[in-house]
Amino acid sequence: MVDKKKNVLLIEDDPKIAKELQKVLNSGADFAMECVDQRAGLKRIEKGGLDLILMDLPVKDGLDAFLKVKAEARVPVLVLSGDDQEKTAVEAVKHGASDYILKSGIDDRMLYQSIRHAIALKKTQEELQDVSARLESATLRLEAMANIDGLTELLNRKGLEAALQNEFSRAQRGGWQLVAVLVDCDDFDRVNQTLGHAVGDVVLKEISTRLRETLRPTDHIARLGGDEFLVLLPDTRFAEGMLVAEKVRLAVAENPLRLASETIRVTASLGVMALPYEFCSIEEMISLARLAVRESKMLGKNRVSSGEKHKSLGADREVLTELTERLRRGDCFRAVSMPIYRLANEEIVGHEILSRGPAGAFEMPDDLFRVSVEYNLLTIVDLRCLKTCLIHTNDPKFDRKARFHVNLFPSTIIDTPIERLMTLFPDNGKTASYCVEISEQQFIGDPVYLRGHVQALKDQGVKVAIDDVGFGRSSLESLIILEPDIVKIDRKYVSGISEDQVKARNLERLVRVVNALGSELVAEGIENKDELAILVEMGVVYGQGWYWGKPA
Repeated sequence: MVDKKKNVLLIEDDPKIAKELQKVLNSGADFAMECVDQRAGLKRIEKGGLDLILMDLPVKDGLDAFLKVKAEARVPVLVLSGDDQEKTAVEAVKHGASDYILKSGIDDRMLYQSIRHAIALKKTQEELQDVSARLESATLRLEAMANIDGLTELLNRKGLEAALQNEFSRAQRGGWQLVAVLVDCDDFDRVNQTLGHAVGDVVLKEISTRLRETLRPTDHIARLGGDEFLVLLPDTRFAEGMLVAEKVRLAVAENPLRLASETIRVTASLGVMALPYEFCSIEEMISLARLAVRESKMLGKNRVSSGEKHKSLGADREVLTELTERLRRGDCFRAVSMPIYRLANEEIVGHEILSRGPAGAFEMPDDLFRVSVEYNLLTIVDLRCLKTCLIHTNDPKFDRKARFHVNLFPSTIIDTPIERLMTLFPDNGKTASYCVEISEQQFIGDPVYLRGHVQALKDQGVKVAIDDVGFGRSSLESLIILEPDIVKIDRKYVSGISEDQVKARNLERLVRVVNALGSELVAEGIENKDELAILVEMGVVYGQGWYWGKPA
């Protein structure tokens, strides 16, 4: 195989010298020379396709001319210099030139050797950089693997030790508390024994996902082995840690895990402890937390106990009692809104009104409704949230021609007569356009039980949207049976479509299905301009997301 000739660009204003050098290089089999003057040099460099630049230093401002060429070049630059410019040539080498050659001593052999050496050196440097980059990447992967649990991708014991040391040092310097929560799944051996370890692994992965979604990004989650997890909560007071542990307990037990032929309900017993400033042993921490977990197990499992006070959550129940009483009274809710846009021109056509709970651990809807389910308050809390959101629609900042979206649980729609529900809407829903969103995530079994209630809402002039479509397994069935006016595609289908072609293709199929059903389509979770452009190209008319800002 014949080696390809190396392309050399000569930047030289003297036609005589340029002709001689061009003749020398073009006479050989190794190089092909192209010659331009100083003014045309930068334009030619922009076109690329070069292996080396041979540059004559101008008499005036020679170093500045070199620096301009070097800034644009991605290949070695070899400098030609007169005897009176040697100092400038040396400076050029200090600023990145491969070497310099004095015109007075130049010969064919020296020119060939200098060019070959510069090209070979550049190639060696690139190979070395590539090897270094791959080595660094491999090192980072190995370090990550050494600190990460292979099954759940949480921290392992080694990773936990490193996180603990860092957070312990920060807590000492900042004077704040560090709280640890040990999560021990109840009766998990029964899952492994009856369904096999493969199913047990699937369950552990799901629990890991629920822990991530419940906790802050700054919290540290580790799997200690088996079905034990440990959470570190930086800058957290003990009372706050107890509430966070309660959130974790509710998240683990929230929904049964539906597998191919089995439904598994997993609960967990939790132990909470505040770490003292003199703490230094991870084994001591785990041992103390296990004492609290043992107390939870003895008191009936699926509960939170204190490792510091050695008492169950029952003795700490004043906090939750106060919370549930406030939920009953309904004086702790507020509303925020998120606009819905026509994607083609980014015009606001509606607003989704979202509820927020009391400030603190149960402010966000997921946490608020988990504790509501736990204390049999879901319907009353859901109706109070609806009333708060509907009152918010009277804010003068809203265009009355826009449509207002509010959310309801399927259980609330079933438990509440539609006539009574409509009394919560301003002027029974006659003075504005409203849409009730029902999340597909909350459907239980066959959605046919909702069909009559959905039709009753439509008869009252309220549009119905199925929210989070694409999240569950029965999307198509729900859409066919309930015939919603609007379909809202879950953010998991939208986020990342500009970088993931498979996700984009899946979304495009879902869009075609919804369009075929004749429903209006709203895409949730739009986060950047690229995603917006792809959705417009797919024919999605409406959307919302953090690209335009967070709910406010």
